[in-house]
Amino acid sequence: MATTRPRPRRLINGVIEDVDASVLKLGPEFEVNQVSSDGVETPLIALNLSEARLLMLAAMRQRKMEMNGRGFDDIENDDELGEEEQFSSNPILRKTQEYLSSFARFRDEETVSAVEQLLKSPENADLHPFELAQLGSLSCEDSEEAKTLVPSLSNKKTDEELQSLLDNLRRFG
Repeated sequence: MATTRPRPRRLINGVIEDVDASVLKLGPEFEVNQVSSDGVETPLIALNLSEARLLMLAAMRQRKMEMNGRGFDDIENDDELGEEEQFSSNPILRKTQEYLSSFARFRDEETVSAVEQLLKSPENADLHPFELAQLGSLSCEDSEEAKTLVPSLSNKKTDEELQSLLDNLRRFG
């Protein structure tokens, strides 16, 4: 049986740093508190695929409205801003949107918001934003599967606690 070793990651300054998701050693981009170049500290925001899909759609809607010289109030329905039309001119955006449309678990804003509230509830305060994003993206059937895919959960949640969270997430999908 082969052992899994963390894969090295080359940083910009040339220093090699080990990355190991099982212990949440994910690199500087995933530090819980991010420090900007001007020294301002902000909490890490890690998005699940459903949140990323909604943000991308909203940004593209906004961009299309600005290009057409129309305000949000001028748009009568979302069908006017079809996903395929928005991304057809840029192949990278199109592929990204296809991926997000295929793999996002939750489709509408209300459901995504409810999932976010569930994941960020006080009983999950011990979870890292990366873990929350993974739980919101993956469709794990049981706690064993979740702990296999996100090993860092093993030390934070009992099987019963994790199964309850997964069952609650499944209600939204």
